[in-house]
Amino acid sequence: MLIDILLMVGGISLLTVGGNWLLKGASALATSLGVSTFVIGLTVVAMGTSAPEASLAIASSLKGDPSISFGDVIGSNVANIGVVLAIPCLLYPLSTRMTLFKREAVFLVVSIATIAVLGYNQIIDQGNALVLITIWIAFNYFIFRTAKFERTARLLEVKAEGATMGRWMALAFTLGGLVTLIGGSELVLNGGVGMAQKLGVDEFIIGATMVAVGTSLPELVVCVTSLRRGETGLILGNIMGSNISNSLLIVGLAGMFSPITMPGDFYTLALPVTLIIYGVLIGFMYKNRKLDRLTGIALISLFVLYMTLILF
Repeated sequence: MLIDILLMVGGISLLTVGGNWLLKGASALATSLGVSTFVIGLTVVAMGTSAPEASLAIASSLKGDPSISFGDVIGSNVANIGVVLAIPCLLYPLSTRMTLFKREAVFLVVSIATIAVLGYNQIIDQGNALVLITIWIAFNYFIFRTAKFERTARLLEVKAEGATMGRWMALAFTLGGLVTLIGGSELVLNGGVGMAQKLGVDEFIIGATMVAVGTSLPELVVCVTSLRRGETGLILGNIMGSNISNSLLIVGLAGMFSPITMPGDFYTLALPVTLIIYGVLIGFMYKNRKLDRLTGIALISLFVLYMTLILF
């Protein structure tokens, strides 16, 4: 038990350091490339914070049980919106006036709907997985192309550190922060799972709750650190980009190594709740042009409902 506690304490320390490095590097990288932090969050940072899900997807697929990673992806997506995004909304209103915000929010629905359509025959095979990965590549190409020609959408105000830090140094800080975040999340997750097992908690409950929330820790740290530094664009970019990467890239990677058998409750529980929580998010974006405390309360309430239905 002591070792598990030490793992969690050490992991939290790494998460704090990694979050600061990542935000410093991402802000400077966005400045040097002439794009908004939203674009960096939607692509580079999102891919990095999805690394825990990616490692779990590959490992479980090689063992012949990709359904574990599939459940983690769906649970992590709900946790990202219902907890990780909800917390900043409760503390500080997030503006969604930029066209890119709303357009990419709609793509959240497209990504989960693609999984639903491809898996309608109860399995996602290598062909389906290749389709998911191809859509993810096309999505990222579109984002960078859009960023190149839509300079007027830029949200970032050039800061002193961004103006003086070179592009390669900014990239080093970004990648170093991501690696540290991933390492910290792994320590916290291992410590938490170890404590739960010693306390006699059921493995399914551990997977449905602690693993899903644990793999969302990098996103949570990025959001909290971004809010403290005033980088609200990075918050939305990271969350939306991470969920899109989870649905397309991570599920695609898992399906490439081993066919995924769709869980029975995906269409009856996970998919409806995910679509509802995405719909609520998009509704607030289009109606209010900001995500405020009411948005946060609504998102957290849906997450609590989802967890209650799974556990009970």
